[in-house]
Amino acid sequence: MELIKKGINMLLDVKKYWKKPPEGKYMSFREIMAYSVGGFGAYSIFTMAQALLLSTTNVIIGNTIGIRPMHMYVMYVISVITNIPLTMVRANMVDNVKYKSGKYRPYLLRMGIPTVAISMLFVFTPYSRLMSYAGGKGYFVCCALIFVYNFGLQFFYNFFYDAYENLIHVLSPNSQERTNVTAIKSLIYSLSPTVTNFVTPLIAAKVANGDMYDLRVYRWLYPFIAIIGVAMIILVYAGTEEKIVLAKTHTMKIKFTDALREVAKNKYFWIISLAGWLGFLETCTYVVLQWLYNYGHMCTPEQYSFITLIRGTAYSWGMILGPFAVKKWGKKKVLIVTNLFNVLFLALVYPLMGSIWTVLLCMYFNSIADSFILILNPAIQADIRDYQQYKSGERIDGMFGAVAMIGTFVSMATSSVLPAVYEKYGISESNGLENMYDVLYNPDTLHKLVGALVIMSAAGAFLNCVPYFFYDFSETKQKAVIKILQIRAMFEDYGNGVLTDDDMKNTVELIHTSKEKKLEEIENIKFLRKRKAGREAIKQAAGHNEEVEIACAVMDEVERFTSVPALKRLEWAKSVVDGGIQGISAVSEQSIDKARALPDLTVEEHEIRKQAIADAKLGLRCKKAALKYYPGGITAFDGEKFASLEAQENELDEKKAALFKAKADKKEIKALTLKQKELRAEIKKMELEQQHYAECTKVWHDAFKYVQQAENYAKFEEIASKYSELAQ
Repeated sequence: MELIKKGINMLLDVKKYWKKPPEGKYMSFREIMAYSVGGFGAYSIFTMAQALLLSTTNVIIGNTIGIRPMHMYVMYVISVITNIPLTMVRANMVDNVKYKSGKYRPYLLRMGIPTVAISMLFVFTPYSRLMSYAGGKGYFVCCALIFVYNFGLQFFYNFFYDAYENLIHVLSPNSQERTNVTAIKSLIYSLSPTVTNFVTPLIAAKVANGDMYDLRVYRWLYPFIAIIGVAMIILVYAGTEEKIVLAKTHTMKIKFTDALREVAKNKYFWIISLAGWLGFLETCTYVVLQWLYNYGHMCTPEQYSFITLIRGTAYSWGMILGPFAVKKWGKKKVLIVTNLFNVLFLALVYPLMGSIWTVLLCMYFNSIADSFILILNPAIQADIRDYQQYKSGERIDGMFGAVAMIGTFVSMATSSVLPAVYEKYGISESNGLENMYDVLYNPDTLHKLVGALVIMSAAGAFLNCVPYFFYDFSETKQKAVIKILQIRAMFEDYGNGVLTDDDMKNTVELIHTSKEKKLEEIENIKFLRKRKAGREAIKQAAGHNEEVEIACAVMDEVERFTSVPALKRLEWAKSVVDGGIQGISAVSEQSIDKARALPDLTVEEHEIRKQAIADAKLGLRCKKAALKYYPGGITAFDGEKFASLEAQENELDEKKAALFKAKADKKEIKALTLKQKELRAEIKKMELEQQHYAECTKVWHDAFKYVQQAENYAKFEEIASKYSELAQ
C-alpha cells in the first residue's frame, strides 16, 4: 500500500513540476525527459562512431577490413597527434565562441549530423574491391580512406560527444540533481548499446552466416541508428536550457594559454586523469565474451544475443542505485569500493573461463560494479568545473579537454602494449593465415590469450582505483562553492547596476542565515554513535554539521577582503590600476625575485608569497607582450568601433537574408556579399588587435577587477539595507 502511495505521489510531482522545477532544483521533468530520452539517440550515434574510431583493438578495421595490427597502431598514433590541434580548436570554441543557445547545445546538431554522415561513408566504402587493386596499392588506399574518415570523426564525433556528455554540467549547479539526472539518462541511454548488441548477432546470422565481423552487418544496422540518433538529438536541443551561476554582465573571453594555465592548476583534474591513465589495461577484457563466441564456438548466435542482452542489463543496477549510494556515502567512497569489486570479479574470470556462462556471470557482476562510473564520472567532472570557476573566476569548460590531451601521449605509449601481447600469442601477419585473427580458432591459443587479458585487466582495475584515495572535493565543499559563486554574482551585478530583487533576496538571506549558523556548535557524530543514538538523530547531526561547514565557507567569502592576504593583494592591485596601462611597460624585471624573497613561514605568509609570485609572472608576461605589439606605448582598443562593425555585419546578414527571400537580382546580392567580405576582413583585423590588447593589459584588467570586487563587497550593508526596504 505504501509503495502504491509513493507511486501516486511521484506521478503527481511529475504533473506539478512538468514545466517548472521543484523548489531548490533547476530542472523541470520535461527538461529531464528531453535530455534523458534524447540520450538514447545520442548514444546510438556514439556506439556507431566509436566502433569506427582508430584504435589498436578495433575489430571492424582489423578483423573486417583486414588492416594489420602494427599498421593500425601507426595510424592510431598519427590520428592522435593530428587530433591535438583539433582539440585546442574545440576547447577555444566552447570557452570563447558565444551562441544564444549556450556553450554546448549549439554543437549537438552542428557536430552530430556530420558524425552520422562520415560513419555512413565509412561502412559503405567498398573495401574488398579496393583491396583487389593490382600491385598491392588497394591496401594502402583503404588505409588512406580509413585515416581520412577518422580525421573527420576525431573532430566531429569528439565534439558531439563532449557537447552531449558535458551538457549536464551546465543544466544544473546542484550536484545531487546532476547525479540523479545522470542516473535517469544513463538508465535510458544504456538501452541503446544493449539493443544494438542484441540485434547485431541476429543480423549477422541472417546476412553473413553468423560472422559478426562482416561489413554487411553494419551496412544493414547503421542506417537505422542514424535516423533514430538524429531525431533524438533534436529533442535534446529543443528541450533543454543551460544554467550557469554567473553575473548577468559577466563576459567570458579568455586567452587559450591563460585557460590552459588555470586548468593545469586544478588538482582534482589531475587525480581523475591519472586514474584513467593508470587503469588503461582495465578494458582488455571487453572482447573476451565476443571471442569465446566467435572463435571458441561456446554458444549459438541466438544464445550469444541472449548473453549480450543479459550483460547489458547489468549496467542498469549502477544507474538505479548510483544516486542513492552517492547521497549516503559520497562519490569518493562509492568510486573506491566499486573499483575494488571490479578487481575481484575480473580476477575470478581466470579460473572460470572454461565455460562462457561462468565468464558471463563474472562479467555480469563486473559490469554492475563498472556501471557506477557511468553515474559518478559525469557528476565528478561537473563538480571539478564548479571548483575551477571558484578558483579562477571564469567558467572554463572546453579547456579541460585540451589539457587532457597530455594523456594522449600516455595513451600512445600504453596502446602499444595490447598489440604486442596479441602478436606474442600469434595474432600476426606472419602466422600464414588469410585473416591473422583466425589463429584464435585454436582453443589453446584462445584460452592462453584470454587468460593474459584477464590478468592485465584486473591489474588495470586496481591501478585505476589508487588515485581516488587523494580526491577530497566532498559534496559539502561543492555545495559551499555554488553558494560562494552565487554571492560573487550578486556583488558583481550590484556593482554594475543589474541586480534583480529576487537575486538580492536569495543571496542576502543566504548571508544572514550563514552568519547565524556559523556560530552554532559542531555535533560530535562519533560520540552519538558510541551512545548508540538513533539513525535519525545521527542523520540530523550530520546535516547540521554540513550546514555549519557551508556557513563558515560562505562567511569566509563575504569577509574575504578583511584578511591579511587579501589586503596585501588589494594594495598591489591599487598600485597597478593607478599606474594605468602605460605602467605595464615599466614593470620591474626583478619583481619575481622580490616576490620569491617574501617570508614563507606561516599559512598567511605562504598565501601572500604564492599570489605575489603569480602576479609578478603575469606582469612580466604582459610587459613582454606590450614591447612586442606596442613598442611605442600601448594604445587603448577602440571597443565602440568594434561594436559598430559587428552591428553593421549583423545588419548586412539580415539584408542578405531578406534579398534571398525576395529572390532579388543576383548582382545586388553579389554586391552585398562583397561588402560583407570587406567588413569581415576589417572585423578580423580588429579581433586580432583586441586579442593583442587583452594579452598586454591582462595584469591591469585583473587588478582593476580585484579593486572593483573589493569595493562591491564593502557595499554589503548598503545592499542589506535595500533588501530590508524591499522586505517591508
